[in-house]
Amino acid sequence: MKRLGPVAAALIAGTVVGVLLARLSTDQSSFASSPDALLSLEPSLQSGPSLPQGRVLSPEQMDRIIAVARDLSVDLATRLDEARARDAETFRTALGTQAKRLGSLAVLRERRPELYAIRIEELRLEAQVLALGEQVHSAIAAGRTDDAERLEARLRPLLLSFVDSNLRSRAVELASLDSMMRELRVDLERDARQRTDTVERWVEALRDGREPAALGGRRPSDAAQAAR
Repeated sequence: MKRLGPVAAALIAGTVVGVLLARLSTDQSSFASSPDALLSLEPSLQSGPSLPQGRVLSPEQMDRIIAVARDLSVDLATRLDEARARDAETFRTALGTQAKRLGSLAVLRERRPELYAIRIEELRLEAQVLALGEQVHSAIAAGRTDDAERLEARLRPLLLSFVDSNLRSRAVELASLDSMMRELRVDLERDARQRTDTVERWVEALRDGREPAALGGRRPSDAAQAAR
């Protein structure tokens, strides 16, 4: 197979990077703090917007979000269940500022279950690391040196597990990205060979008043909209 020139290679790289960045802002969203921190949000955060105004979650969407919450924390799932039993607005308030992140995890749970399982493990480990880290800090601040050393001895292997989980999730994402790049390269080379035929198909469609087939599986207007 003919090797791609530098321009074509750059185009592929740009497309993949764009897709990766989009996925980072959706499917790969993770909590900024431990999952259990959702149970004790600051009042200022609770009063902030949780979902866009006018957005109504369907019962199925609520089910998926609660399922994610249950994987993270039984207490969190119970709280959301109780809020949902009251009314939709109470449920929105209970979600707070983490609504989008829980929703992103719900999407990941359906589309990439293998990555979701790793991500949940990573979040649980992160919560344990942060909780144990607070204990270490408190012991040091209180001058309890022996306790601090004992807690730190527990912290190190836990942190190692957390780092390993993060590495696993990134490896899965990299494998997906590598597969995507191979597919994009094949598509680009095929379309480059068929460029003359594509021109003729567009001319014929436009002559007949039909909508031409999208180039590369998408229309230029789609790419422009995605870039906004």
